[in-house]
Amino acid sequence: MSKEIQQKKTRIKATLKYLVVLVLILLVTIFQDYLHSRYNDYSFYASESFLFNTFWILILPVALILNRVFSKVLALAKIPVLLVKRLLFVLLASIFHMLLFAGLVHLVSALFYEHTFTFLRNLRYTVSEDLYKYLLIYSVIALVLIRKKKPIKEEKSNSKYIDQLIVGSSRIKTAIKTSDIFYIAAEAPYIAIHSLDRKHLHTATLKSVLDQLDPEKFVRIHKSTIVNLTKVISYKSRLNGDYDIQLSNQQVLRLSRNYVDNFKHRFSALQSS
Repeated sequence: MSKEIQQKKTRIKATLKYLVVLVLILLVTIFQDYLHSRYNDYSFYASESFLFNTFWILILPVALILNRVFSKVLALAKIPVLLVKRLLFVLLASIFHMLLFAGLVHLVSALFYEHTFTFLRNLRYTVSEDLYKYLLIYSVIALVLIRKKKPIKEEKSNSKYIDQLIVGSSRIKTAIKTSDIFYIAAEAPYIAIHSLDRKHLHTATLKSVLDQLDPEKFVRIHKSTIVNLTKVISYKSRLNGDYDIQLSNQQVLRLSRNYVDNFKHRFSALQSS
Protein backbone atom coordinates (compact mmCIF):
# COMPACT_ATOMS: atom_id res chain seq x y z
CA MET A 1 0.00 0.00 0.00
CA SER A 2 1.42 3.35 -1.03
CA LYS A 3 2.10 6.15 1.45
CA GLU A 4 -0.46 8.43 -0.23
CA ILE A 5 -3.23 5.83 0.14
CA GLN A 6 -2.31 5.29 3.79
CA GLN A 7 -2.43 9.04 4.46
CA LYS A 8 -5.79 9.27 2.69
CA LYS A 9 -7.20 6.44 4.81
CA THR A 10 -5.87 8.08 7.96
CA ARG A 11 -7.58 11.35 7.05
CA ILE A 12 -10.84 9.53 6.31
CA LYS A 13 -10.70 7.70 9.65
CA ALA A 14 -9.97 10.94 11.51
CA THR A 15 -12.88 12.66 9.75
CA LEU A 16 -15.26 9.80 10.56
CA LYS A 17 -14.19 9.86 14.23
CA TYR A 18 -14.80 13.60 14.36
CA LEU A 19 -18.26 13.20 12.80
CA VAL A 20 -19.19 10.44 15.23
CA VAL A 21 -18.09 12.55 18.21
CA LEU A 22 -19.95 15.56 16.80
CA VAL A 23 -23.17 13.58 16.33
CA LEU A 24 -22.92 12.22 19.87
CA ILE A 25 -22.39 15.72 21.28
CA LEU A 26 -25.39 17.05 19.33
CA LEU A 27 -27.60 14.20 20.53
CA VAL A 28 -26.52 14.71 24.13
CA THR A 29 -27.12 18.48 24.01
CA ILE A 30 -30.51 18.07 22.32
CA PHE A 31 -31.47 15.50 24.94
CA GLN A 32 -30.30 17.89 27.63
CA ASP A 33 -32.53 20.60 26.15
CA TYR A 34 -35.42 18.15 26.23
CA LEU A 35 -34.84 17.32 29.89
CA HIS A 36 -34.53 21.01 30.69
CA SER A 37 -37.86 21.73 29.00
CA ARG A 38 -39.56 18.92 30.95
CA TYR A 39 -38.07 20.12 34.20
CA ASN A 40 -39.14 23.76 33.62
CA ASP A 41 -42.44 22.76 32.02
CA TYR A 42 -42.16 24.48 28.63
CA SER A 43 -42.55 23.22 25.08
CA PHE A 44 -39.63 21.44 23.46
CA TYR A 45 -38.84 21.99 19.77
CA ALA A 46 -36.21 19.61 18.43
CA SER A 47 -35.56 21.72 15.31
CA GLU A 48 -34.80 24.82 17.36
CA SER A 49 -32.65 22.83 19.77
CA PHE A 50 -30.66 21.48 16.84
CA LEU A 51 -30.32 24.94 15.31
CA PHE A 52 -28.88 26.51 18.45
CA ASN A 53 -26.58 23.57 19.03
CA THR A 54 -24.88 24.20 15.69
CA PHE A 55 -22.54 26.02 18.06
CA TRP A 56 -20.64 22.72 18.32
CA ILE A 57 -20.42 22.19 14.55
CA LEU A 58 -18.53 25.45 14.08
CA ILE A 59 -15.72 24.70 16.52
CA LEU A 60 -13.43 22.74 14.19
CA PRO A 61 -13.83 25.04 11.14
CA VAL A 62 -13.23 28.15 13.27
CA ALA A 63 -10.18 26.59 14.95
CA LEU A 64 -8.66 25.58 11.61
CA ILE A 65 -9.34 28.97 10.02
CA LEU A 66 -7.81 30.88 12.94
CA ASN A 67 -4.83 28.52 13.06
CA ARG A 68 -4.19 29.18 9.37
CA VAL A 69 -4.54 32.93 9.91
CA PHE A 70 -2.01 32.80 12.74
CA SER A 71 0.44 30.88 10.56
CA LYS A 72 0.01 33.03 7.45
CA VAL A 73 -0.31 36.55 8.85
CA LEU A 74 3.23 37.67 9.59
CA ALA A 75 2.28 40.04 12.42
CA LEU A 76 0.48 37.23 14.26
CA ALA A 77 3.04 34.53 13.49
CA LYS A 78 5.85 36.67 14.90
CA ILE A 79 4.25 37.44 18.28
CA PRO A 80 7.19 36.61 20.57
CA VAL A 81 5.33 35.84 23.81
CA LEU A 82 3.56 32.48 23.61
CA LEU A 83 0.99 33.34 26.29
CA VAL A 84 -0.01 36.55 24.50
CA LYS A 85 -0.30 34.65 21.24
CA ARG A 86 -2.56 32.02 22.81
CA LEU A 87 -4.74 34.60 24.55
CA LEU A 88 -5.15 36.49 21.30
CA PHE A 89 -6.07 33.24 19.54
CA VAL A 90 -8.73 32.48 22.18
CA LEU A 91 -10.13 36.01 21.96
CA LEU A 92 -10.28 36.17 18.16
CA ALA A 93 -11.63 32.63 17.82
CA SER A 94 -14.37 33.31 20.37
CA ILE A 95 -15.42 36.58 18.73
CA PHE A 96 -15.35 35.05 15.25
CA HIS A 97 -17.33 32.02 16.45
CA MET A 98 -19.99 34.16 18.15
CA LEU A 99 -20.46 36.36 15.09
CA LEU A 100 -20.53 33.35 12.77
CA PHE A 101 -22.99 31.50 14.99
CA ALA A 102 -25.32 34.50 15.29
CA GLY A 103 -25.28 35.02 11.54
CA LEU A 104 -25.80 31.33 10.76
CA VAL A 105 -28.79 30.99 13.10
CA HIS A 106 -30.33 34.15 11.64
CA LEU A 107 -29.87 32.94 8.06
CA VAL A 108 -31.15 29.39 8.63
CA SER A 109 -34.14 30.54 10.66
CA ALA A 110 -35.05 33.13 8.01
CA LEU A 111 -34.94 30.50 5.29
CA PHE A 112 -36.49 27.45 6.96
CA TYR A 113 -38.31 28.51 10.14
CA GLU A 114 -41.58 30.34 10.66
CA HIS A 115 -39.94 32.61 13.20
CA THR A 116 -36.68 34.45 12.39
CA PHE A 117 -34.10 34.79 15.12
CA THR A 118 -32.45 38.15 14.59
CA PHE A 119 -28.69 38.54 14.49
CA LEU A 120 -28.46 40.81 17.55
CA ARG A 121 -30.73 38.55 19.57
CA ASN A 122 -28.62 35.55 18.65
CA LEU A 123 -25.46 37.41 19.55
CA ARG A 124 -26.81 38.43 22.96
CA TYR A 125 -27.97 34.87 23.55
CA THR A 126 -24.68 33.23 22.71
CA VAL A 127 -22.68 35.76 24.75
CA SER A 128 -24.87 35.27 27.80
CA GLU A 129 -25.22 31.49 27.51
CA ASP A 130 -22.07 30.21 25.84
CA LEU A 131 -19.24 32.68 26.39
CA TYR A 132 -17.58 30.51 29.03
CA LYS A 133 -17.75 27.55 26.62
CA TYR A 134 -15.98 29.51 23.92
CA LEU A 135 -13.22 30.59 26.24
CA LEU A 136 -12.74 27.12 27.70
CA ILE A 137 -12.83 25.23 24.41
CA TYR A 138 -10.57 27.62 22.51
CA SER A 139 -8.15 27.78 25.42
CA VAL A 140 -7.69 24.01 25.14
CA ILE A 141 -7.38 24.25 21.35
CA ALA A 142 -4.85 27.07 21.69
CA LEU A 143 -2.69 24.86 23.91
CA VAL A 144 -2.69 22.21 21.17
CA LEU A 145 -2.33 24.38 18.07
CA ILE A 146 -0.34 27.37 19.27
CA ARG A 147 3.01 26.06 20.37
CA LYS A 148 6.44 27.51 20.70
CA LYS A 149 8.33 26.81 17.54
CA LYS A 150 11.70 25.26 18.03
CA PRO A 151 14.41 27.32 16.40
CA ILE A 152 15.37 25.78 13.12
CA LYS A 153 18.98 24.85 13.18
CA GLU A 154 20.55 25.77 9.93
CA GLU A 155 22.08 22.67 8.56
CA LYS A 156 25.46 23.46 7.25
CA SER A 157 25.58 21.18 4.30
CA ASN A 158 28.68 19.09 4.15
CA SER A 159 30.19 20.96 7.14
CA LYS A 160 32.18 17.89 8.15
CA TYR A 161 34.05 17.93 4.86
CA ILE A 162 37.22 19.93 4.31
CA ASP A 163 37.44 22.85 1.88
CA GLN A 164 41.22 22.69 1.56
CA LEU A 165 44.03 20.17 1.72
CA ILE A 166 47.34 20.90 3.44
CA VAL A 167 50.21 19.24 1.59
CA GLY A 168 53.99 19.48 1.63
CA SER A 169 56.99 18.60 3.77
CA SER A 170 57.54 19.37 7.42
CA ARG A 171 59.22 22.67 6.45
CA ILE A 172 56.90 23.92 3.71
CA LYS A 173 53.14 23.48 3.73
CA THR A 174 50.79 24.41 0.91
CA ALA A 175 47.02 24.86 1.22
CA ILE A 176 45.09 23.68 -1.82
CA LYS A 177 41.43 24.63 -2.09
CA THR A 178 39.35 21.57 -2.86
CA SER A 179 37.47 23.63 -5.44
CA ASP A 180 40.77 24.00 -7.37
CA ILE A 181 41.43 20.26 -7.52
CA PHE A 182 40.73 18.54 -10.84
CA TYR A 183 41.59 15.02 -9.83
CA ILE A 184 43.72 12.99 -7.43
CA ALA A 185 45.70 9.97 -8.58
CA ALA A 186 47.78 7.32 -6.85
CA GLU A 187 51.54 7.61 -7.43
CA ALA A 188 53.08 5.14 -4.97
CA PRO A 189 54.18 5.83 -2.34
CA TYR A 190 52.29 9.15 -2.67
CA ILE A 191 49.10 10.51 -4.14
CA ALA A 192 49.21 13.28 -6.73
CA ILE A 193 46.79 16.16 -6.36
CA HIS A 194 46.25 17.82 -9.73
CA SER A 195 45.13 21.44 -9.90
CA LEU A 196 45.00 23.67 -12.97
CA ASP A 197 48.65 24.69 -13.05
CA ARG A 198 50.59 22.05 -11.13
CA LYS A 199 50.75 18.69 -9.37
CA HIS A 200 51.21 18.31 -5.60
CA LEU A 201 52.51 15.12 -4.01
CA HIS A 202 50.98 14.18 -0.69
CA THR A 203 51.71 11.39 1.78
CA ALA A 204 48.26 9.89 2.27
CA THR A 205 46.02 7.24 0.77
CA LEU A 206 43.24 7.85 -1.71
CA LYS A 207 40.70 6.43 0.73
CA SER A 208 41.75 8.67 3.62
CA VAL A 209 41.54 11.76 1.41
CA LEU A 210 38.25 10.70 -0.18
CA ASP A 211 36.69 10.34 3.28
CA GLN A 212 37.46 14.00 3.94
CA LEU A 213 36.05 15.33 0.66
CA ASP A 214 32.48 16.22 -0.16
CA PRO A 215 30.96 13.10 -1.80
CA GLU A 216 28.62 15.29 -3.81
CA LYS A 217 31.62 16.70 -5.65
CA PHE A 218 34.38 14.11 -5.38
CA VAL A 219 33.93 10.55 -6.54
CA ARG A 220 36.17 7.62 -7.25
CA ILE A 221 36.31 6.68 -10.93
CA HIS A 222 39.10 4.11 -10.74
CA LYS A 223 40.89 2.22 -8.00
CA SER A 224 43.69 4.77 -8.40
CA THR A 225 41.76 7.96 -9.30
CA ILE A 226 39.37 10.44 -7.68
CA VAL A 227 37.77 13.16 -9.79
CA ASN A 228 36.21 16.51 -8.96
CA LEU A 229 32.75 16.33 -10.60
CA THR A 230 32.58 20.12 -10.93
CA LYS A 231 35.50 19.91 -13.38
CA VAL A 232 33.88 17.26 -15.57
CA ILE A 233 32.59 18.47 -18.93
CA SER A 234 31.45 15.18 -20.44
CA TYR A 235 32.00 11.45 -20.53
CA LYS A 236 32.01 9.03 -23.45
CA SER A 237 31.74 5.26 -23.60
CA ARG A 238 34.68 3.17 -24.80
CA LEU A 239 32.14 0.48 -25.80
CA ASN A 240 33.79 -2.03 -23.48
CA GLY A 241 32.12 -0.95 -20.22
CA ASP A 242 34.68 1.76 -19.46
CA TYR A 243 34.32 5.47 -20.20
CA ASP A 244 36.52 8.46 -20.99
CA ILE A 245 35.92 11.53 -18.83
CA GLN A 246 36.70 14.95 -20.29
CA LEU A 247 37.74 17.63 -17.76
CA SER A 248 37.58 21.38 -18.24
CA ASN A 249 41.39 21.53 -18.52
CA GLN A 250 41.21 19.12 -21.48
CA GLN A 251 42.54 16.25 -19.37
CA VAL A 252 41.00 12.87 -20.19
CA LEU A 253 40.59 10.28 -17.42
CA ARG A 254 39.49 6.68 -17.52
CA LEU A 255 36.24 5.75 -15.76
CA SER A 256 36.33 2.09 -14.78
CA ARG A 257 33.21 0.02 -15.30
CA ASN A 258 33.18 -0.82 -11.59
CA TYR A 259 32.56 2.85 -10.71
CA VAL A 260 30.27 3.83 -13.61
CA ASP A 261 26.92 3.64 -11.78
CA ASN A 262 28.05 5.70 -8.82
CA PHE A 263 29.71 8.28 -11.08
CA LYS A 264 26.61 8.69 -13.26
CA HIS A 265 24.38 9.04 -10.22
CA ARG A 266 26.59 11.66 -8.56
CA PHE A 267 27.22 13.55 -11.78
CA SER A 268 23.49 13.73 -12.63
CA ALA A 269 22.66 14.85 -9.08
CA LEU A 270 25.25 17.63 -9.26
CA GLN A 271 23.99 18.84 -12.64
CA SER A 272 20.38 19.00 -11.44
CA SER A 273 21.18 20.81 -8.18
